[in-house]
Amino acid sequence: MAPLPSAIALLFSLFAGVLGKCIWPCDQRELYNLEWDKPSLGSTSTTASIYIDWGQTPVISKTTTTLQVVSNPILDREFTAANGTKFQNPIHDAAWKSLADLNADLVRYVPWFPYPKKSVAELDAPNSSETSWNFLDIIPNFYDFMEAVYGKNKSTVINFSTQPCWLFKNSNCSYPSNPDQSFFGYVRGKRSDLLDPTAKTLAKYYARLLSWMINGSFIDENGKTHTAPLRFDLSSSKGHVWELFNEGEHGYTAEYYTHDYDVVVSAMIEAVGKQNAPKFMGIGGASPSWIPFFLNKSNHVNAPNNVVPPIDYVSVHFYASCSSRTDPTTYSSGFFGRADSFISEMGNLIKERDASDFPTTKFDLDELGVIMPDDNNPNYPLNASLPDVYWNAAGAMYAYLFGNLAQMGVETLGHSQLAGSPSLPQWNIPLPQYPSVSLLDWRTGFGNARYWVLKLLIDQFQPGDQLFKASVLGTNNNNSAGTNPFCGTLQPPNSPGESVTLQCVESNATMIGVDFADWGLIKGACGDYSKGSCTCPDALSYVQKLCLGNNSCTLIPYPTLGDPCQGIPKQFAAQVRCSGTKGGTSSGKAPQQISSIYAMGALQGGTSWKVLVINKELDTQQVAAPIAGVLYVVDPESVSFGSNAGIRNISVEVGDMITLNSFAVGVFVETDNYN
Repeated sequence: MAPLPSAIALLFSLFAGVLGKCIWPCDQRELYNLEWDKPSLGSTSTTASIYIDWGQTPVISKTTTTLQVVSNPILDREFTAANGTKFQNPIHDAAWKSLADLNADLVRYVPWFPYPKKSVAELDAPNSSETSWNFLDIIPNFYDFMEAVYGKNKSTVINFSTQPCWLFKNSNCSYPSNPDQSFFGYVRGKRSDLLDPTAKTLAKYYARLLSWMINGSFIDENGKTHTAPLRFDLSSSKGHVWELFNEGEHGYTAEYYTHDYDVVVSAMIEAVGKQNAPKFMGIGGASPSWIPFFLNKSNHVNAPNNVVPPIDYVSVHFYASCSSRTDPTTYSSGFFGRADSFISEMGNLIKERDASDFPTTKFDLDELGVIMPDDNNPNYPLNASLPDVYWNAAGAMYAYLFGNLAQMGVETLGHSQLAGSPSLPQWNIPLPQYPSVSLLDWRTGFGNARYWVLKLLIDQFQPGDQLFKASVLGTNNNNSAGTNPFCGTLQPPNSPGESVTLQCVESNATMIGVDFADWGLIKGACGDYSKGSCTCPDALSYVQKLCLGNNSCTLIPYPTLGDPCQGIPKQFAAQVRCSGTKGGTSSGKAPQQISSIYAMGALQGGTSWKVLVINKELDTQQVAAPIAGVLYVVDPESVSFGSNAGIRNISVEVGDMITLNSFAVGVFVETDNYN
């Protein structure tokens, strides 16, 4: 077992023994106090605890947190003014440095169809005398991307998803002469209108494109050799991936896509050689309903020589939204509510994958983010009509997806996307490009809160970590109205002589049953308690003796019941029933499940204990430090719209009260021993 903090290790060494009258069987760090006020909800005050059973069987993380980069003008090396004068992009260096500084693996690169000259290498149909192969407008963004990722020995996911228009039955395949002019009408023609229904011509286009990248050259339709300035080792042994197509453009169906995947991927592998070929990713973020068909081997009937090409990954996309772009009170329910639905959907997709003919195929959720209402309105001001706290809320949702999906075994989570922007006429960018999905401040090239949340997760969590589920329990005063059953609790820290009083509401009523009582580490909430790993067997008889048959009773668990787990914060809870019809109340506080804070425990490298904490609400909350060390946090105090240093750190001792600002994402990292 992994080394434990010193005080915990001492207790663990005695796990088979008896400490007083109560058993301490395993390492626990379960009860962490949290308190916060919610001014917008009136004067109600809530107190909560994070419960982590460190003795549970952990999930071994397979998850890589990463991002996608979509080619668009804001990332260009230079801009062209309306009068034709060229000038340097003032954020170029900072933007690409921001990408490099993430040190991310499996970064997705997508030159997207709204910019045809940046995304299609052969824009005009070839004839017997000439072809239109041209990489001049593709190279700047692509090579800048490769320098920032490949140049740091990090893996890539390449997706030149846009298919040349001339491959389809189209009478018009026009495109803007300006490579930075957005044109959403380039994708024309349905898959059923492909000129070559066998997809072999389509396959040759992608084979030549991959050969240009890996071999550094290719031979075109007329026998002419085209060479590349650089060549890249994109082999599967280096972890690189090619993703085929994007979101079912051209009216693809699962049947058409499966057919073309087999034909195109096989041709790409043949062009560069199996040993040089990357891994391959299917579905391309199209409908998840395609997955069962695509992962059924019997549907791959068009694979050359009946050899199904590799299906290393399938990709899924998810974007949340909300009802109001400008009202932050809609963000919590919109973002996290839709995230919960997607998490449930992913559970079903994992089951379908596991039951398929390709159970080892990995998931890459390579577009995860938020697209706000009316996002591409060209009339927005420089801030895209987004409140600064929006960036924190969207970042918190990504962290929430990570915490949940990592525990489900999802392999890759791609935050979408590095850069977008509103209209920037001063830089001759007249049309917006989904500003709400940007991880960078388009004014400076520095990261916004979404970027810094990703940076925090990349730095603090890795595949191979042991992940532990956590519960967040909260309490509300319940003195005013009776319930049956009702509960009395004491939360840590517990002082000697601290008491809780239970009382039936009706003066002639008495307590007639004790459903639960314990002093130690307790799971669940009132109505659903269960014992944790530290328990006191005398607690039930103690409560029964003092309370049954009485209208009220006062309980003092410490020192009466001793200390069942020395050095560990403990909870006392008793659940009791009264005669009569009005139930009872307590002077303590009954814990309930709290959904406004998310938490997860992690053990990294066998020695580093961590707790991820996320404030899912706009309201500020207070959290007691669960472990001694450092809290690394991204919140509106550290960054919102953009900063070159968006993670602040706070030295903490166990129990220190820390403010969780709106949509804060924090990671407590243990650096000191428990003594």
